[in-house]
Amino acid sequence: MSSTQAVDWESRYCEGTTGWERPALNPAFLSWRASGELAPCRIMVPGGGRSLEPSALAEAKFSVTVVDAAPSAVALQQTRLQQIDASARAQLADLFAWEPDAPFDAIYDQTCLCALPPALWSDYASRLYRWLRPDGSLFVLFMQTGVAGGPPFNCDVNAMRTLFPPTAWSWPATLPEPVHHPSGRSEQPAILRRR
Repeated sequence: MSSTQAVDWESRYCEGTTGWERPALNPAFLSWRASGELAPCRIMVPGGGRSLEPSALAEAKFSVTVVDAAPSAVALQQTRLQQIDASARAQLADLFAWEPDAPFDAIYDQTCLCALPPALWSDYASRLYRWLRPDGSLFVLFMQTGVAGGPPFNCDVNAMRTLFPPTAWSWPATLPEPVHHPSGRSEQPAILRRR
C-alpha cells in the first residue's frame, strides 16, 4: 500500500468488504450516456476498482484507461477490457505518482475522490486538472454521507465548489438530482469542464 492511501483497498477486495460497489451501472453514468454528454473519447477512470463502467465504456468504443492501486481489481479490469478492446488498459499505480502520456478528453470519477482522505483532495484535484485537456470534462459523483469520517468521505457540494473553483473549472448552472447509492447514501452527479 502506498503512503498516499489511507485504506488498504486490496485487503478489502480480498475480504469482500466492498460496500461502495454497485451491482449495476451507476444511474448517472447511464443518464450521461443516454443524453450524449458522455460520448466516445479518450477517457480515464481513476480508482476504478471492480466497477462495471470501464467495460461499458470500452463496449461503446471509448479509448479507456483505468488506474487503480489494488492488484486484484486491476487484474479483473484487464481481463474484462482485453475481451472487449485490446487497446483499453488497466494500470496498477499510485495515482499520486502516476502521469499519463497525454491529457485525456474526459475523466469519470465515481468513487475515487470520496475514498481519499480530505487532506489529499487538493493534490488530487490538481492532478485531475493536469490529466484533462483544456475544455475536457470531469464526470464526477460527489458522495453525500452527511457524516464526518470515512471512507467514503462526505463531498459537501459547497466544499466541492471550493475544491474545483470557477477560475479552473466551469460548473453547470444547475446540478441534476442526486442518485441513490445501495449503501443508503446518495451521490451528487456533476459535469465540470476544465478551463
